[in-house]
Amino acid sequence: EYPVGATGTIRLNASDAKVFVTGSSRKTAHVKIDREVTTKGISFGEQEFSVDVTEQNGNLSIRERSYSNSVGIIGSYHEQYTIKLEIPEGTSLDINGDDGDYFIKTVHGSIELDLDDADVELIGCKGDSFKIKLDDGDLRMDTGRGSLDVDADDADVDIKNASFEKVMVHLDDGDFVVETSLADTGDYFIELQDGLVSFKVLGGGGRFDIRHDDARVITEGDFETVERSEDRTQVTLPNGNAKIAIRADDGRVRLIK
Repeated sequence: EYPVGATGTIRLNASDAKVFVTGSSRKTAHVKIDREVTTKGISFGEQEFSVDVTEQNGNLSIRERSYSNSVGIIGSYHEQYTIKLEIPEGTSLDINGDDGDYFIKTVHGSIELDLDDADVELIGCKGDSFKIKLDDGDLRMDTGRGSLDVDADDADVDIKNASFEKVMVHLDDGDFVVETSLADTGDYFIELQDGLVSFKVLGGGGRFDIRHDDARVITEGDFETVERSEDRTQVTLPNGNAKIAIRADDGRVRLIK
């Protein structure tokens, strides 16, 4: 158990772990790390593992340190590695990880994730800044507000019940499915190579500018078509002045009100 500021930042560096982070009204950070390695047969080489936890100016740093030198197994190897963090709900997160699964619940500070092959689920997180970088994996959010920045390769993104004012999304292959209201002065940019963009407007309106190559654009609701050509579609939705730009190469774009 470690002291941390009510609005401090927790920085976590780990790989190949199941990570559970829960925010609550508690005043301190509770850190629990379990790692169990089971081998059968013959193992050779050298392997070291440790975790450094340091406190500074109301912030907390949790850093994994692992080292292996020509480790080999003749037989079987199994690792269970779990990190559980219980933190003040106003704390921010800055996580750098390799592979693993991340379950983050009721954390209301900013959330920044830089991950490789990982699945992420955010539940009840009511901060106003989400910055997420993924290689392969899935992102699920049951709410969101403020700004969203997603940069991913092969990933599916599914976000419900949001009220973003700014969205910046770059996807290579994958689906981007979002339900959000539109801020009147909001700015939204989505770039996708192959896959699906499904944009459901929960409130507000604005202008949608869709540039596309071999993409199909479908609208459902009170959208008015301003322009439709081989490589560009422009539609408007009343009751707002948000700017939404979508760039789709090969894929589908679906707009719903």
